[in-house]
Amino acid sequence: MLACLLLGFVWALCYSHWQLSWLQYPTLFERTQIIAAQVEAVQSHGRKHSNTSSKLIVRLSHLNGQALSPEPRLLLSWQSEHPPPQVGQSLQTITQLRLPHGLHNPGTFNRSRWLLGQGITAQANVSSLLKITPTFTPITLNRRARWVMALQQHTQGLKAQAWILALSVGDKSGLQMNDWAMLRGLGISHLFAISGLHIGLVAGLGLLLGRVLGSLTGHRHYGVLLALGLALAYAWLAGFSVPTQRALMMLLLWLSIMGWGRFWGGRRILLLTASLLLAAKPWLALNHGFWLSVLAVAALLLLAGWQKRASLWRLQLGLTVLLLPLVMLLFGGLSWLSLPANLVLIPLFTLVLIPLLLLACLLLWPAPILSQGVFKLLDTLFNGLMAGLHGLNELASPWVWLSAPQLALGFGLLLLPLLLLPKARSLSLLPASLLALWLLPQPKWEVRVLDVGQGLTVLVSQGTRALLYDTGNRFPSGFNMADAVILPLLRHLGISQLDYVVISHNDQDHSGNRDYLARTLPIGQRWGAWPAGQQCRAGQKARWGELKLRVLWPVNLSGHSNNDSCVLHITDGRISVLLTGDIEAKAEQGLLATQQNVQAELLLSPHHGSNSSSTLAFNQAVNPDWVVHTAGFGNRWGFPSSEVLARFESQKVPQITTGEVGMVHLVAEGEHWRLVQHQRPGAWYDRLNTWLQHTKPLE
Repeated sequence: MLACLLLGFVWALCYSHWQLSWLQYPTLFERTQIIAAQVEAVQSHGRKHSNTSSKLIVRLSHLNGQALSPEPRLLLSWQSEHPPPQVGQSLQTITQLRLPHGLHNPGTFNRSRWLLGQGITAQANVSSLLKITPTFTPITLNRRARWVMALQQHTQGLKAQAWILALSVGDKSGLQMNDWAMLRGLGISHLFAISGLHIGLVAGLGLLLGRVLGSLTGHRHYGVLLALGLALAYAWLAGFSVPTQRALMMLLLWLSIMGWGRFWGGRRILLLTASLLLAAKPWLALNHGFWLSVLAVAALLLLAGWQKRASLWRLQLGLTVLLLPLVMLLFGGLSWLSLPANLVLIPLFTLVLIPLLLLACLLLWPAPILSQGVFKLLDTLFNGLMAGLHGLNELASPWVWLSAPQLALGFGLLLLPLLLLPKARSLSLLPASLLALWLLPQPKWEVRVLDVGQGLTVLVSQGTRALLYDTGNRFPSGFNMADAVILPLLRHLGISQLDYVVISHNDQDHSGNRDYLARTLPIGQRWGAWPAGQQCRAGQKARWGELKLRVLWPVNLSGHSNNDSCVLHITDGRISVLLTGDIEAKAEQGLLATQQNVQAELLLSPHHGSNSSSTLAFNQAVNPDWVVHTAGFGNRWGFPSSEVLARFESQKVPQITTGEVGMVHLVAEGEHWRLVQHQRPGAWYDRLNTWLQHTKPLE
């Protein structure tokens, strides 16, 4: 077993080296490239103003006319007034490639891990499209694309089209944010991820029909062939996603062994399936869906061995309990309505909705009128069902977010029953360790400079009391730093309200989520650029717990947005932090002219490290021990500028950039700041050969 484990690890490294070798192409990220690629998947995000917004997963065949082998996968962002290319088409475009990069903050989604788990090793925006041409692809790909288009046309105008497409072909692009919140809240997301439940149902129907045909004709293999054929057809229709691959491979192994006249236990089949999938695609080890799928089947096999008599509610209860630690770890919470919701919905989907959906899809070509009638029936059923589920989710609010201490306590409680097992005394070290961590003394106050790309958000906390300085950006696409970064971090820390929210100035990358946070969280004091709040003026002071808040700038508004930024000094009397917004050289000179004490051990460089700020006189007056530059990864402005870096280097001040290391976390210890992390955290996949963080500014 150890030899196989080492062999698998070596193979994963070799596979990664092979797949990532193309990233060593000279000047790959320093200039634009001409790429030729074939579209594998299209996810539409609707129309923004007059443009169509989509994400394309493509297979890159040529780079600047040079053929690539292996052909890497890319994620392309499509923003155009023209519709995006279809699956199976080829495109040529001029684009600026960049390494996949995600924001790194505790409790938030790890995008770079997710992309690599999908086999995506670079991303780009489609900037100058040269041409789109059809290409010779496997006939199955063309037929599936035509089938999906026909399905979209037949369901056009139906209110439940998004649910029908998600359950039939795995296209979830039509689901809205409130739909995802409802699925998560009720713990039923798995019902719309085409996986073992759906493939098993289809195979079961095939076996049943095959046995009927076999009894009439005397051929006992009809059931096996029909089960395999229907399962293959459904997996093909769903685009052979990872859950369908796992379910299909398990089914194929089971049917083959059964046809061979042998018997293998479910555990052996599951292990062989997982091993084959990981051998073919080692990066699946980074895919949360893969592990959820495998561990769910493992839990079912374990429960089947424990239960002498089949019972749906016992099976669902056991599955919920066994998967609870994984759900808590991956999603940061749990749903207390998951068990009853699944007890009702699994039979409904299994016996009614999925069979009707399969019937409608099968009738799509031979009998489109009958298919249309079945789709209308499904539309009625889905509309009523989803309206009820949305109402239940809003009324009950079943999803409970858990902070890091609550997660640790929950894991400790889940481990307690294990102590009853024979020879399990050593396991008592785990809950004892969690209890010791719980009882450790907490720092009096901390500063977290969040990784929000090209923008600014700083969280200053005293236990569960918090002050937020700026709120990061909010984009026309709907993506925003409040939902992506700020709120998950607050939940992770167990912070449910904000004592202060200070908005330095009205620029979008500083104030974009101001109003949204005001609707989402209780806020005590509102300072700075609020429509209705206390405007910042020099001399303004407040006592906040053990800390003193002091506004140093502006004295009077000048009308210049950056130079009117609210400059806030926070101290406990021994150590301090200076938050500067986007002030530039003129404001720095004006601030020094007021002869206020601007000295601080921690400085957030003004204007993200722009050369328009951080003058030598200002830097020397602050005399910091640490400087943090809030600059986005590979930003187009080249922040922090080389001149600013050189000025701080001349003072021998350590500098950190959020785009390089992620969230910067500093803890107050006496008269010094202690940096919690010294480099961007990451597991082995962040260190793979050329899978490195590219820090050189893009030209």
